[in-house]
Amino acid sequence: MIQIAVYGKGGIGKSTISANLSAALASSKKTVLQIGCDPKHDSTRLLLEGEVIPTVLDYIRETPQEAQELNSLVFKGYMGVACVETGGPKPGVGCAGRGILSSFETLKRLNLKASSFDVVLYDVLGDVVCGGFAVPLRKEYADAVFLVTSGEYMALYAANNILRGIKNFEDTVPRVAGIIFNGRGGTFEEERVFTFSRAVGLPVLVSLARDEIFAEAEKVGKTLAEAFPTSVPAGIFRKLAEYIEILDKDRSRLFPANPLEDLELEALILKKQKTENVNLSHSFLLTLDKKSATEPETFNPEKNLNSENLQKRSVSTQNISYPNCSIQDDSIQDDSIQDDSIQDDSIQDDSIQNDSTQNDSTQNDSTQKVIPSRPPLYGCAFSGAVSATFQVTDAATVLHGPRSCTHITADALVSSFLSGRDTSEISSLEKQPFCLLSTDLEEGDIIFGGLEKLEKKIEEALQGGWKTVFVVNTCPGGIIGDDVRIAVSRIQPRFPEARIIHVPVEGTFTGDFSTGLFEGYKKVAELVDPSVRPEKGLVNVIGEGNFSLKEEEKFLAIEKLLNELGCRVNCRFLKGANTHSLRDLKKAEINLLACDDPETRSLQEYLSKHFELEFFELPFPVGFKESSIWIKTLAKRLFLEKDLCPFLQEQKETYINEIRKYVPSLAGKRVLLVNYSENIGWVIDTIQDLGMKILKIGVPESCTGKKAPAFLQNEESSAEGDFPVEGDFPAKRDFLVEGDYTEEKRIKDTTVLKPDLVLSTYVPSVPEEGVHYDTIPFSPKVGFLSGLELAKRWSALLRLPVTEGWKADGGEEN
Repeated sequence: MIQIAVYGKGGIGKSTISANLSAALASSKKTVLQIGCDPKHDSTRLLLEGEVIPTVLDYIRETPQEAQELNSLVFKGYMGVACVETGGPKPGVGCAGRGILSSFETLKRLNLKASSFDVVLYDVLGDVVCGGFAVPLRKEYADAVFLVTSGEYMALYAANNILRGIKNFEDTVPRVAGIIFNGRGGTFEEERVFTFSRAVGLPVLVSLARDEIFAEAEKVGKTLAEAFPTSVPAGIFRKLAEYIEILDKDRSRLFPANPLEDLELEALILKKQKTENVNLSHSFLLTLDKKSATEPETFNPEKNLNSENLQKRSVSTQNISYPNCSIQDDSIQDDSIQDDSIQDDSIQDDSIQNDSTQNDSTQNDSTQKVIPSRPPLYGCAFSGAVSATFQVTDAATVLHGPRSCTHITADALVSSFLSGRDTSEISSLEKQPFCLLSTDLEEGDIIFGGLEKLEKKIEEALQGGWKTVFVVNTCPGGIIGDDVRIAVSRIQPRFPEARIIHVPVEGTFTGDFSTGLFEGYKKVAELVDPSVRPEKGLVNVIGEGNFSLKEEEKFLAIEKLLNELGCRVNCRFLKGANTHSLRDLKKAEINLLACDDPETRSLQEYLSKHFELEFFELPFPVGFKESSIWIKTLAKRLFLEKDLCPFLQEQKETYINEIRKYVPSLAGKRVLLVNYSENIGWVIDTIQDLGMKILKIGVPESCTGKKAPAFLQNEESSAEGDFPVEGDFPAKRDFLVEGDYTEEKRIKDTTVLKPDLVLSTYVPSVPEEGVHYDTIPFSPKVGFLSGLELAKRWSALLRLPVTEGWKADGGEEN
């Protein structure tokens, strides 16, 4: 048994050739199965007297799996040839490649066995050799591959691409049988095909001239073997059938795939000098010899065409000269040319001390090409966009994709948002997952397109009472080309009072989580009414974290500080926001940033540009010093004349009284601090307020920048006008700071300096013995008392033994 794949450009005639070849094989008493793998589903019609049979994809779409039968898909044609058509979706929708995969899986499930036939022939579209259309190239399907081509450049380009696909699947076993030349009657056509065959190391097995006899046979829906059995072309197919019998017995006649590069192909086919054309006649050809490419030789099936002999006689692509193909492009420059726009990113900061001397060899060489770095992708844009729209409490989000995408995203969102809320509020928030409506794309939708499902789901949401509906696309929706805008445009006229907002993301194709989150923010911002005017005493909170469990606690602390100023929160963009608060976003006279990170600053820039919002320059404060500066600066920005001294004095006394509880157990303890964040000034304040001593601060190279970390900057100017705390807290920072701090340096300092406590954002997986480790909070509390949580934790930690008792269990070994 041999399995054959016939590949070629769409419209090149491979279906006609496949059907005639199957008929010739059947006439020689072979049992043949022909599977048409083209959405046009016309591969087998000449074997069935012009009839069009049901396709596998249409059948599995309309018939439940439990009712599916093999005899509904396999039809007998000329001389008993078994005929199957995989079919495909409507033009412009779905994924025909995925359809090929599904068809093969269905035929396998229904027990169509290739081993039941002498020859299985796959007729496959070769313009796009994607994963689906490349299925027959896999070695479990195709033993031999025939390439059908004419002399036109795009036909040869498709043939070369097919060779690339074969090479991707090929191991060490050659599987290419050769080229079937189907002439179109063009000028220099034969010359191009033979030149290509030499370059890729393949024989031209069949040369078919343009002949009206094929059209005459097609008019009556028959193959040449049935309609014109004595014709010359019919004889050629019988000869080719004989050669396939030889291939079945001797696979050494097959050749490896040796595709050309695109520029090689262009130079070979398009740039070659023209020579006198040779008349084309029907014949079998063997062209890879010492003769001219235009001098065909009568084909002898018994002649050995193994790859070893062919290699000796073929022309190496490296030795081919390309006439009139001198490529000179002044725009291609040598790598040594330096781009003045690329600046040296090396850091020179006298405030950062480094024990090691600088090595000149590590400097950027003037002749070295600088490759810009790209941050890795975290999550996908789909989940990021849904994280934004999910927070609008009175809006639904339609998720166009598989149920798994919805489930994973919804689970992460619900877990994070509910965990960060007060337990008394959970009952109402538990209803929020119902605002996520999935289209639940399945395999059939991937093949045939899912716009119909999407429209039904949007309509279902609107009929369910939602007045605002966001629509977000996943990777599969993007792959099959479902245009969400079309669905929205069809539904919107029927619901003129509703708002259907398409968020333009398509899973990872659009980018990572941050990209999708920002796109979601922008679409949510479309709910803002730009005509609203500010009102006194109202503020907005912008950019709260999405997955931090402490965000609600932070907000309550800030809300308490705002109450002291007589201010009220108008809208939180986006925590717990609804369409009404978002519409009135511009009522706030100032906008407060929850944090100072790139994502929040991008959001600030966008809202400022589009809605002319005024922002407060300081993010939520952490620690006593930042909080006192924050509240006094905000009071000045809001032109409040309230006397804050009593309030600040009260906060100071509370902080002092609480911090002094931990001084007896912590004073004099020595700390090594490894900084992965610039915002640790409050940590340093807490350490020194407790009377602890900082031995060194190590700053890893990845954390340093052109601007020195905040805790290294002179804070006197920023603290100017702050509530006086002289005499209460030490302010001298006499610790050593070391830049380019590595893991090796940390291990060495831990051994030499012997700190009581090592602080870092991350605890080593295997910490050193004899020292306590603790982490710096990634998302610390805000407000005056942030450091108390650390003080309480350190006090308990340092009272514990340095080495855990369990490590001594078992006593000494005998």
